[in-house]
Amino acid sequence: MGDVFISHSAKGDTLAAAVLCSIEKGLRERGHTPRLDQTGLPPGTEWHPEIVDWLARCDAAVVLLNDKALKSHWVRREVNILMWRRALGAPLLIVPVLVGDLGTGAVKQAGLEELRPIQFARTGQGEPHDAQALADQVLDQFTHLPEQATREDPMSAWLEQLGQYLAEARNNPGMLAKAARILQIDSVHLPEIDSGSGGCLFLAHQFLVAPPARMEQALKALAPSLQDQTIRRLVAALTATWVSEEAARKVLPSPGERPHEMTLLLNARKRETAEDYIRRATCDDHLGFETRSVETLPTGEDRVGERFRSWEDAVWKEFFDADTVEDRWYPDDLETRTHYLVIKDRHPPDMAVAEAVGLLHGEFSWLIVLVLTGVAPPDPQVQARFSNAVLLQPLLTASDEQTARLRNLRLRKLPELLAGTS
Repeated sequence: MGDVFISHSAKGDTLAAAVLCSIEKGLRERGHTPRLDQTGLPPGTEWHPEIVDWLARCDAAVVLLNDKALKSHWVRREVNILMWRRALGAPLLIVPVLVGDLGTGAVKQAGLEELRPIQFARTGQGEPHDAQALADQVLDQFTHLPEQATREDPMSAWLEQLGQYLAEARNNPGMLAKAARILQIDSVHLPEIDSGSGGCLFLAHQFLVAPPARMEQALKALAPSLQDQTIRRLVAALTATWVSEEAARKVLPSPGERPHEMTLLLNARKRETAEDYIRRATCDDHLGFETRSVETLPTGEDRVGERFRSWEDAVWKEFFDADTVEDRWYPDDLETRTHYLVIKDRHPPDMAVAEAVGLLHGEFSWLIVLVLTGVAPPDPQVQARFSNAVLLQPLLTASDEQTARLRNLRLRKLPELLAGTS
């Protein structure tokens, strides 16, 4: 049957602990494998390797929400990765559970509003709190869970590919274990990583959330054991992982929905930074997601119209290879892909830019527009002028962007550095 990840912060909460115990027991009785960390994660600690592995592999998840969970940084990160997988098309069942008197308003206030469209398991208003009855609501959702969900989503494909690249290092005994130690993976996993059939995929899962500096050191440790072409492919797969999971998730439309007049605001200066955000969010799926960039510098008095016409021409030219008005026809498979247009204006975005983006969405409602705002986020009044704009957070600093750019440059030079030609 299926692996079911359970996200919770139940320690010290009698009702939540009782619900958790009943759910775990019921899942086992139904032939599923519950995956949960009973010990909890102390503040400031890194991801447990098992948790990362479970999040990437699980067929379903239960998110147990009590007051502590709504305040938990770890629960929020877990939910973000689960919803990230769903947004990329993973057939992932997620069952959120409201424990006690919590309402969906508290869920939104805690920054977990993405869960709200999903049907919650909860105690009816005025009914007594019964841990078993609440658990039964959850367990009913798992009656028809398939033995193994079909994993054809971009994140799973990216991880599988990463695992295949890493497997080449097995020709040099101890190298995978060395990289695992750099990534601070527990020593108990090292024998499996170095020789087990699933070890490379387990290690690939750790690269999904590894801090950028640690990722760079692990990749440098592996590089001498890899062919130049494999190094280049690994570098291409990993250079965008410096972007936070939280920001990456916001780059994607809601799970199961097509984008509609979607605008993203990123406080960065370089197009390459925006492209990293999109590559991170889409796990480098070049078939399902297309990205193009355009720079503008209006010179006339019609600052809105000039921008709109320039961007309109760029959409037709860059996405559909339409040089003339007569060539402007949508292909039959338009809805099979998601399209991103990165806009870099020579000046910080103002009301004219916001208005021009509105006109662009009036013409191409399916287009996701990512506007670079420069080092600072836009003025609140300007931001409000963009329709339903999402400001990508956590915000960047100029140092963040420059550090990522230089790190990526070093990684791309790895083959030449190893050969002594750079």
